[in-house]
Amino acid sequence: MNSFFISLGGGNEIGASSYYLHIDGMNFLLDAGLRYVNRKRYPAFSELSKFQFIDGVNDLDAIFISHAHYDHNGALPLLVSKLVEKKDIFCSEYTKKFSEIQLNILKKKMGIPQYELYEDVMVDRTLGMIKECPINQRVTNKEYNFTLYDSGHIPGATMIYLERGEKKVLYTGDFSDREYAITKRYNLPTIENLDLLIINSTYAHRKEDIDSWKLGENQLKKVLEHIKLYKKVNLKINHVNQGMELAIFLNEELENKGNENIKIYVDEPVYQMLSVLKEGEKREYKNIYLYQGYKRGDSCDIYISLKNREELKNIVALNLNYSLHSSYQGIKELILNLNPKKTLITHYSEENMTDDLIKDLEELGYFNCEYVKNEEIYDF
Repeated sequence: MNSFFISLGGGNEIGASSYYLHIDGMNFLLDAGLRYVNRKRYPAFSELSKFQFIDGVNDLDAIFISHAHYDHNGALPLLVSKLVEKKDIFCSEYTKKFSEIQLNILKKKMGIPQYELYEDVMVDRTLGMIKECPINQRVTNKEYNFTLYDSGHIPGATMIYLERGEKKVLYTGDFSDREYAITKRYNLPTIENLDLLIINSTYAHRKEDIDSWKLGENQLKKVLEHIKLYKKVNLKINHVNQGMELAIFLNEELENKGNENIKIYVDEPVYQMLSVLKEGEKREYKNIYLYQGYKRGDSCDIYISLKNREELKNIVALNLNYSLHSSYQGIKELILNLNPKKTLITHYSEENMTDDLIKDLEELGYFNCEYVKNEEIYDF
C-alpha cells in the first residue's frame, strides 16, 4: 500500500481524535485526543501493531496537533510514553502555549480528580517535544512539506496541509465557517489536485442552518437575567478551554452592553490562557479577574471554575452549551470547493448521522466521499 489512512479514535465518534496517515513510506499522526465520557479514554495506539505492515507508534515520522482541546491533544502524554525516541510534535504558537497549560492540569499532583491522568514526567517529556510553527507559511523538510492554515475554531486552531512527493493531504481539524468574538472563520487558499481531504464534521447531520454560538448567546441572556435576580452566578465548565472561551464571550457582551460593573472571576489556568491571548493579540479583558476567593456582598459576579468549590456551592449554577464548529453548509461548500480525489468524513456522531451530506454532494456531481469508522483502513 502506497498511501492509507486509519482512524485510531474520532472516526465514527466525537472525541479521542487521532488519525494515522501513511504517505508513500512515511508515517504521520494527526492529533492525539481524549474521550471526555468513556471508560476507554484513549485512542487505539496499541492497536496499530495488529496491522501486519505497521510496527506501531515508534515508526512515526512526525506528529501534528490541530488545536488545544483535550479531545485533540489530551492523549499526547500517553502517546509519548510509548515512544522509544523523541519525535517532532508540530503545532501553532497558541496551540503550544495552551497545551502547556492544559497538559499540566492533567498531572496527578494538580489535585483535580477528573483530570489526574499522568505522572509529571510523562507531561514534562511531552512538552519538551512540542515545536511551534508559523501559520500560513510552508515548512520544508527533506522528505515532506507542511503548512498550517487558520481553521477558525479557537485561537491557534489550524488545518494541516501535508505534501509528500506528488501526494497532497489536507486535515481540517475542527473548523468554523463563521466569525465569533474569539476567532475569525477559516482561511484556506485554493489547493489544486488534492488527493485526500480528512474533514471533521460535527454538524454534518443537521441540514438546517445552525449558528452554534447563537445558541450560546441565548443562554448568555439567561446569565444576565440571573445576575439581575441573584447578583452572583457560577458557570460550571468541563475543561479549561471552555472557561477561556466563555470568559471572552461574556466579557465582550458585557462591554458592548456597558455592564462593566459585572466582574468575571476565573481559575488560574483559565487566567493563564487569557494572558497568552492578551499578550499575543494586544487585547484587554476589562471585566475578567483572577479568582482569589468568593466575594460576599451585593456586587454582581460571575464565577467560572473547573473545581467544585465549597464556597460556591450555594450560588446559582448554570451550564452553557455551545459549539464553534462549521455548519452543514460550510462542510459541504469546503468539499465542493476543494474537489479532492477522496474525502473521508470524521468526528461525527454515529447515532445522529444521516446520508444527507453524501446525497447532497452526489446531486451536485461529487461522488468520492465516505464516512470513516475507527480502526479500518482507507486507501488513497
